[in-house]
Amino acid sequence: MTINRYLIYFSYIGTRFRGVQRQLTYDMLHNDDPSSVQGLLEYALKQLQPLNTPKLHISSRTDQGVHSFKSSAHLDLELPYQCHPNKLVFQVNNFLSSCEVPIKLIGAQIVPNDFNARACAKWRKYLYRLAVLKPEFKDLYTERFVFPIPITEEKRCYFIHTSTDFDVELVKNVLPLFIGTKDFKTFMGKSGTNTDLSTIRTWNNIEIVPGRSFYPTEFDKYYNYWDIHVDAKSFLYKQIRRTVGILIKVAQKIITYDDVKYMFNNPSIDSWNTKVSTAPSHGLYLYDIGYDEKDLTLPVENNQLEQPVQDESPVEMTLDLKKEIVKQRIENRRISLAARTAKSIEKIKNHELLRSVKK
Repeated sequence: MTINRYLIYFSYIGTRFRGVQRQLTYDMLHNDDPSSVQGLLEYALKQLQPLNTPKLHISSRTDQGVHSFKSSAHLDLELPYQCHPNKLVFQVNNFLSSCEVPIKLIGAQIVPNDFNARACAKWRKYLYRLAVLKPEFKDLYTERFVFPIPITEEKRCYFIHTSTDFDVELVKNVLPLFIGTKDFKTFMGKSGTNTDLSTIRTWNNIEIVPGRSFYPTEFDKYYNYWDIHVDAKSFLYKQIRRTVGILIKVAQKIITYDDVKYMFNNPSIDSWNTKVSTAPSHGLYLYDIGYDEKDLTLPVENNQLEQPVQDESPVEMTLDLKKEIVKQRIENRRISLAARTAKSIEKIKNHELLRSVKK
């Protein structure tokens, strides 16, 4: 059998996972990691019974608690049968649903053998969701010290209940500082790996626009929802969350335009403003990822791999033939049920707690 390279697209709610990337585990025998999105997807792909071990190459490594509407990865699969990408999506999603995990494949396709999901990505779009307490309820919050958060937004949005004003116009004034090719070293979180990594990045766009709750409730009257969209090819570790933390403090008039400009003019970890804290992960979503169509196009001789398998000569079934097929299916189910019942009875008889004590 030949090995095909698949590009898969998937979504997930990251609340329960340690991150998207596989972590080191103690299960060295099977090399499974059910605590990460990658680990669960690889385990689900094993249910296809490939001749090789599925290994995902993730395009975007999101942190613990971060969500995704659309992420991607590539993998090589050697299967003992013809597997159309739609069949792969269907079978993997069936398994994930049975496990009740918040991960879904949303698409798949066969790509050239030299395609790389991470290196070939042309842009990535992220969304950060904020919910800010409305000014007219700030005194009420001071009295109660608590406001209800809609259950549909639990760990899905960052709720801000401080009594400080939130001026979105001030945020819009500083956004142009982030657009273009800049040294974002000040905005990078501390990472113990790859210390020689370049901190030069190009941001295509960043904007803040009115948002809304995922599902309207009576509690929405307390909040103004804001969506922060960021578009770039790649990002540094915690760069977006640290940027959102800065924008929040700007809106609250805790830091100024000049403070943000200073961090760009003096790119260094030491230039980070200590009045700012990194925004929590649960408000962040990987929104979309894009590729060039020419990188996804298969060579002409492989185009047939993308076609679903169809019967070469469909047979015209008569009514008698249909009745016979249905009759046979019923008989097969009866035999299968009888076998399962007999197996269950045998297990019960042999169960040590249910055996009769011989006197």
